[in-house]
Amino acid sequence: MLTRYRWYRIQLPSGASDFSGVIAKHPLVANANQGFMRVEGSLGAFIYRFLWRSKVVIAQFDDHGTPSYQEVATVNFTDFAIVSIEGVTFLRIENAGRSIRDLLNAIEALVGLGFTCKPVTFENSKPTTVFEKIETIKLIGLKVIGAVFGKDLVARMEFASKQGITLDKLTILEGVPHKIESASYELIYEGVKGLLAFTSNGTVRVSGQLAPRLIHLVEQDLSRIA
Repeated sequence: MLTRYRWYRIQLPSGASDFSGVIAKHPLVANANQGFMRVEGSLGAFIYRFLWRSKVVIAQFDDHGTPSYQEVATVNFTDFAIVSIEGVTFLRIENAGRSIRDLLNAIEALVGLGFTCKPVTFENSKPTTVFEKIETIKLIGLKVIGAVFGKDLVARMEFASKQGITLDKLTILEGVPHKIESASYELIYEGVKGLLAFTSNGTVRVSGQLAPRLIHLVEQDLSRIA
């Protein structure tokens, strides 16, 4: 199963150096609308889970097709880790969605004014350490946007090959201005296979037993990229 990750470089106010301690003091209790807890993450290490309560309306239909509506209480969650690399602090958010805003607002409310957050993207630079430390790497998917073939023709193209893609052989892109939106790789390390995909907006997708190692290697370059 593919898991998506995104990173956000954060800066905390000077009085909130013990970020983990602040989070630990705010669990989700019976009378609270939101809170945090520690859980074991998909990469094997303990991470944090942000939980918040909400309500949804569901419809029920009787035998005549007449609907009746009912409000149901739910608990939603977003998993994240606190990662420190070369003195820089990042949030690594798992399967990030629209709930990121709720998480960031909750953190700001806890640590106070002075909290800043900046998403990490790969538009200008991408991680390189992961490609240096893995034995076998094969490019199996490539999405290109903004390929300009003329004044009135701008193309979006997608390439895929189980055998691997050689960029030098993509002659259709020679001399054509374009931007790589995403790239997918098949990797093998010590006989174990994994999948890794980058998108320009900073999302990384991984799967397989290599996932913990791949994420670790990607994070080695974050302080340079962010």
